[in-house]
Amino acid sequence: MDPKPLAIAGVLCLGLGLILSSSKKNTSELLRRAILVNDLKGLGECLEDNKEIENLTVLVCGTVGSTSTVENSCLGVFIKETMNTFGSKKKNAFGSVEPKSETITVSRKEVPWYLDDGTARVYVCDYQNAKGFYNTLKEYFSTESVITYFKIIHSELIKKRNRNIHSDGKEKMLITDVDCRKCVQVLEIGTYLTVVGRAVRDKDGSPMVEQAYQFFNGHIQLDEFVTDLESDSEGDGTLSFCVMALGAVLLGLSIMQIDVDGKGSQ
Repeated sequence: MDPKPLAIAGVLCLGLGLILSSSKKNTSELLRRAILVNDLKGLGECLEDNKEIENLTVLVCGTVGSTSTVENSCLGVFIKETMNTFGSKKKNAFGSVEPKSETITVSRKEVPWYLDDGTARVYVCDYQNAKGFYNTLKEYFSTESVITYFKIIHSELIKKRNRNIHSDGKEKMLITDVDCRKCVQVLEIGTYLTVVGRAVRDKDGSPMVEQAYQFFNGHIQLDEFVTDLESDSEGDGTLSFCVMALGAVLLGLSIMQIDVDGKGSQ
């Protein structure tokens, strides 16, 4: 029996167990550390009262606003456009034709934006990697011809789509007018958000969220939300223990199998 599948399964179980045990726990710890700012006007006072805290984490709420929008967009302050092709084909080294799909990030555009709750405006920066950010975006889908679509965007993408790899013989893309599904994700002016992040003063002395850690749609009741997270994390902890135990058993079996195979070959 080949011990490699057992070892791989064991490692995957251990990794999944670690993820289950840390995800919600880390989020609840972050929120417990965050200082709730009831109105954005009070963020400056919050910074003054907590000067001794390095990397002050706050929770703020407000409506997305901006003095401008992304080009050719009515309300978007952040737009990510991706394309998933389907129906395309490739020819491998043996000459057989296989279906292939591919996802490409076509563009990512943004303009400075802020949260506004009627008392003040607070700009939010360094937010694209924050947890939950993409869950706050509206999505718009359309389907069209790849060839038509590529004529609209950029000639370099045409070259990428219609590549022809002959030198290593591994793959040849067939030039066909296949379809693609375009997805446009937009953060729109007027969206109400709750943001957890690091608060500082900018170069002009105005309070801002220098780095966002987590986004939520709408308004959340912090204490209630954290309590629910901690309750869920207890259940995840039990599941995590079981998954990691299974991973340890599978790794142990793979080691035993290696030992048996080694003795059998002597």
